[in-house]
Amino acid sequence: MRRVVLAVLAGALVGAGCSSAMPIDEYASELSAIAENYVVESQDLSYDYQSSVEDGVRDIVEAGEDGAEAAVVELMRTETVQYMAMLSDAMGRFLERLDALNPPDEVADEHEAYVAAVRNVYESIPDARDTVAEATSLEGVQLALTASGFADGQLRWTTTCLSLEEAVEAQGESVTLRCVRSTPEQ
Repeated sequence: MRRVVLAVLAGALVGAGCSSAMPIDEYASELSAIAENYVVESQDLSYDYQSSVEDGVRDIVEAGEDGAEAAVVELMRTETVQYMAMLSDAMGRFLERLDALNPPDEVADEHEAYVAAVRNVYESIPDARDTVAEATSLEGVQLALTASGFADGQLRWTTTCLSLEEAVEAQGESVTLRCVRSTPEQ
């Protein structure tokens, strides 16, 4: 009898550690909310970064001092490194929320591919940030970004995002991940 009780308790403990997959409607709703929060935060960070750079460059140009190019390079390096640090923080929280989801089996593969793509971009930020910090010219700052895994991973992120949206919608649920972002000019 004691063995039976121990077996039942062990089974209950193992079962308690495993959570079941979310229903597709709950998953779609949670996923949409998580994605929306991240997109809003990352776009706000991007807007602040762009505004700060534009304002700083304008101030440097208006001052008309010698060494304006060096000042602009320093501004770009500093602002870009700071932006990437804040983006990394936001993306890290986004990944934590994605990891906490337990997708339905019907979309689990697409969910895993999406999370892997986001993680790839997230993990490439420190190297890109370090390369930007070492740049000595505007071209160097730009090259540090465009030649990095951070830039390369964006296409995979978008592709896996679209695949996940399609998989969820194939299950009859609506999901909005904002895989392709528009700019205010569009």
